[in-house]
Amino acid sequence: MFRARRTTSAAAAGLSLAVALACGDNQKGASSITGNGPPTGLAACTSPQFLTVPLLSLSSISSIVPLGNLNPPSHTFPTDHIYFYMSTSSTIAAPGAVVVTNVVVQHRTGGGQPNVDDYLVTFFPCADVMLELEHVKSLSVSLSAKVGPIDGFCQPSYVTGGFTNQQCSKSTNVALAAGEAIGVAAGSLDLLARDRRITIGWVNPTRLSDPTGEYGDKHIACPIDYFVASIADQYRAKLGPPGAIRTVAPVCGEVMLDVPGSASGRWFVPGAPTYPEDVHLALAHDNINPATAAFSVGTSIPTLPSGVYSFTPATSGRVNLDFRFVTIIGETECYTASNNRRVLLQLTSATRIRIQGFGTGACGDPSTWVMDAGAVEFER
Repeated sequence: MFRARRTTSAAAAGLSLAVALACGDNQKGASSITGNGPPTGLAACTSPQFLTVPLLSLSSISSIVPLGNLNPPSHTFPTDHIYFYMSTSSTIAAPGAVVVTNVVVQHRTGGGQPNVDDYLVTFFPCADVMLELEHVKSLSVSLSAKVGPIDGFCQPSYVTGGFTNQQCSKSTNVALAAGEAIGVAAGSLDLLARDRRITIGWVNPTRLSDPTGEYGDKHIACPIDYFVASIADQYRAKLGPPGAIRTVAPVCGEVMLDVPGSASGRWFVPGAPTYPEDVHLALAHDNINPATAAFSVGTSIPTLPSGVYSFTPATSGRVNLDFRFVTIIGETECYTASNNRRVLLQLTSATRIRIQGFGTGACGDPSTWVMDAGAVEFER
């Protein structure tokens, strides 16, 4: 599940653009190429915190991006992983006794960036929780030797965010001791967690890439929660750029912002596949400062170029109304978002919306809030 991460939320704008542009665009579901699951006989998770070793040198971590980052078009939806930004390269250590069950190598080209090969490593510390590392720069010599060549199961190439990607996967069964080297990270590293004991109530679960999977999008979790307190507390203190650490609970961020019967959450182009996310839309909140709301726009609205359009939401009225309170079918709301961009939004049914951009300027007289043929419809 490699993903693009050019961090664009307003509160995270201070993060290094050079580092962010080095991160690859990747298709949802790489770990599911081989139907990856826990090794046979692995014990259930019995302790709330069972990861006892820092994943990276703590001194190398400059900041951690919480769950829910918005970075369209490749990450039009709030991201389901955290990622570490590093001031120096660091060895990636197994955070506990784990079993590596899948390794993916991705070849990425295009996007005006140098060609990149990097790795995804899936591992289980216990049977209920799956963890994935994404954008591993290189595997350790020991792990690479145990895995062997990764060339037996390759997907067709695909394009997202301007990058062309091809992934090859290999199922493995490699046990690593706590602290044993997995590989090297440089610039940034993603970490994803799935916990089959957790169930998230998406409005339309059939839109998930793996609606019945034990380690799919119904089971997204915060990876930091599984580290012992002495490590987790240091990670939580870095959840955001310096001077703008997230303090609103849940401090690790949120992915699922769907509110039934409202405009809040993920919206899809009718008939288009869920992934890649490039064509879709999210009506969400900032992952660093949730008091800021945002349109995360993919590539399907001609009057709104792909990007994040943020604003301070209101709890009443029809101007800049928080998406959670847009519940009246047929009523048009108006927004003046970042870059003075004016946007009209209408809930047309419990599961459909219309949206259109109108350049810049204040909302003005509600009688003028009329969408035309440039409006685009999305569905749950």
